[in-house]
Amino acid sequence: MKKLFMVLAAVVLVFALVLGGCTTSTTPTPTPTPTPTPEPGVKTLRIGGVFGLTGPGSQHQLMQRDVGLLCADWINENGGIIVNGEQYQIEMVVEDNEMSAAGAVDAATKLVYDEKVSFVFGGVTPTVDSAISSVTEKNKVLYVSCRTDIVNPDEPYTFAGTYGFAAPVPFLYEVLLEKYPSAKSMGFIVNDEDGARAIYGMSSEIAKARGLETFEPQIHPWEAAEYYPEWTKVISQKPDAVDQGLAMPDSTANSIKQGRELGFTGPIIAAIPGDPALIINMIGSPELATDFIYSGFDPYGSDVPPMVTEVAAMWEAKYDTLLDADACEIWDALWTLTQAIEAAQSLDPTEVKNIWQNMETLETIKGTAKMGGAETFGINNMVFGPCTITQVMDGKVVYTKWVDAWVP
Repeated sequence: MKKLFMVLAAVVLVFALVLGGCTTSTTPTPTPTPTPTPEPGVKTLRIGGVFGLTGPGSQHQLMQRDVGLLCADWINENGGIIVNGEQYQIEMVVEDNEMSAAGAVDAATKLVYDEKVSFVFGGVTPTVDSAISSVTEKNKVLYVSCRTDIVNPDEPYTFAGTYGFAAPVPFLYEVLLEKYPSAKSMGFIVNDEDGARAIYGMSSEIAKARGLETFEPQIHPWEAAEYYPEWTKVISQKPDAVDQGLAMPDSTANSIKQGRELGFTGPIIAAIPGDPALIINMIGSPELATDFIYSGFDPYGSDVPPMVTEVAAMWEAKYDTLLDADACEIWDALWTLTQAIEAAQSLDPTEVKNIWQNMETLETIKGTAKMGGAETFGINNMVFGPCTITQVMDGKVVYTKWVDAWVP
């Protein structure tokens, strides 16, 4: 039933957006230092963080853990949070989800039952997020995901601290047709995963609404490295452009590289966030990393908001590596949670939930965000901050558009 809801919710979102119109280094991360012990008289608020510290794709998750720790340090250095006149310093309690649903259940179970935390954040894929919420929800522990895919009225204690994959999709097509007005048809590669299928349903409807001919999607095994079979079939359809859909960054890079190697020269779009430098490096050569549009941005770009620049400087000072744009999702998940706690003036997850659902705005790393989702998804549990649509040509970012991805 949850899977059906996700698909139906995605379709509703399509029409809400389409009919409403559009508004305009893989370097290993060192082990972080522990959060300092608070001064006497200052209390500690323990918040659980679930990250894939081992398993496929864990290198990226290690970075996200470290970003969460950096955000906690920043909050603490700026006075922590004040609840009923008492000062609290944030302490992150980290558990490994092993990049699997079973590992995520184990991690969430330990945090809830053994560590007895009342608040949890983390998670970057629908499967992992759903596994975490299966534990937190029934225990009325407030969980902040980094994706919108699992937010629904049946899980009122689950929030999305960022706009996720769905909200930028209409803008991907807006920029595609702006930059490639001769495109008249669309091919699709769809990863065999619930969230990816829901994104495809949305994308195909948006493509049709914009007058594009759509071809039968080619289904790809989730996280399988080889995309040549699907690209061979897509190329035989002769589309002007291809929607790569939702996948992890390494899979997206593999798909783009293999499609170019097989001779596809048209534009490719993808419903993923992330740092273009990471994607370009994984593709491997500038001539293959071209004519690509997606919802990421360069945290060192000239047009980034001041907070992104501040966080990038803090990150480099602590870890001596460049900041990855995906860091923003984890930072916002923790930061928006602490803002909601302070707004509620309570450490009771139910009270925080009730206040957060009625907040109008919060601050995020990329600017002021609005709460949304009530009309489209049936619950006002989503944080919609500014997002970007980026075009990559010949291994370089040539165009970035900031948009308001709010969904009512």
